[in-house]
Amino acid sequence: VRRLCLRCHAPAAALLEDYEPEDPLIQEGVGCDFCHSLTGTVLAETQNPFVLEVGSVKFGPVEDADSNAHEVGHSEFHTSSLHCAGCHQYTNPNGIEILSTYSEWRTYQASGGDKSCQECHMPLVMANVVDPKVKRVEGSFVNLHKMPGGHSRDQLTKSLRLSITELKRSEKEVYVQVQVKNSGAGHSVPTGSPSRKVVLSLVAETPGQEETIREQRVYQRVMSDSEGRPILEDSDLFCMAAVKVASDNRIAPGEERLEEFVLPVLADENYTIRATLTYLHSPHNRPETETRIDFFSEEKKLLAHWKR
Repeated sequence: VRRLCLRCHAPAAALLEDYEPEDPLIQEGVGCDFCHSLTGTVLAETQNPFVLEVGSVKFGPVEDADSNAHEVGHSEFHTSSLHCAGCHQYTNPNGIEILSTYSEWRTYQASGGDKSCQECHMPLVMANVVDPKVKRVEGSFVNLHKMPGGHSRDQLTKSLRLSITELKRSEKEVYVQVQVKNSGAGHSVPTGSPSRKVVLSLVAETPGQEETIREQRVYQRVMSDSEGRPILEDSDLFCMAAVKVASDNRIAPGEERLEEFVLPVLADENYTIRATLTYLHSPHNRPETETRIDFFSEEKKLLAHWKR
């Protein structure tokens, strides 16, 4: 289990054959040296898919780059999504894709998608090519190295769009149609660990009621074990427990969903109808370690009468 985790979170462990991470290089995790020594990815090598050339030459996508600290080699591979695949594609020993972001991107590419991983997660910004204390090259473009992903509100709002497209009211209920579209991601949303989910919540609120009316839809890929039970913790997902994809209703690139809701309402009350998208990740299936991000919301008024 430790080797599996360290494969991506501290890849130098495999290179140094040290799985008790006491070496400072391993404790650094995914550092500059690892990514800029990577020259290939072989996904068939599930234990260690990384092809590395470790030495004085560091590779990157900037042509004619120079550094006073080390030699620099130009690398088109650093502009390829395959560069990211070693850590964002994983099939467990049962043949089940636990991480499938790269294969999702390949499907997006095959259908005409033209964005690489780097274009969305490492966009070009104006900056010094290297630390100005080492060498100053002004007016250059480099890839942003923050690499925001599913835990970034900015990335989430770029990926999905939400709109309340229809409201119909009868005496005792209201029909609501909500459109959700993956308009910005080159992979399914959510992607990554199957414990990640996106929740569409619909709420009807009125000052005349003590309780709020709530409905929701959950978008997630659910894995099950040999007994058919859903697997809820990341540690079990990445080990031998997952034997089947029980369900997968995530939103594919370019896909549009029309979700329909029928909510009970009082005939003589005004309501605010609010739709919200929320990203949830609870790797240990415990509230105290849960990440929750509300990232898109729209509301409309449903009036039975005017109040001055």
